[in-house]
Amino acid sequence: MTTENAWFAARPSGTEDVYKIYAESFKGPEHLAQVQQAAREVVNSVIA
Repeated sequence: MTTENAWFAARPSGTEDVYKIYAESFKGPEHLAQVQQAAREVVNSVIA
């Protein structure tokens, strides 16, 4: 998912029963934490 100020991608781990989230914010560390939380919520809603 991409927005004007950030992006994230998620994929299943190939070796564990978890998924990995890769994210970047162009606004700073606090915004990155918000992006990561939103990414977790989106992924959890899709795989639940």
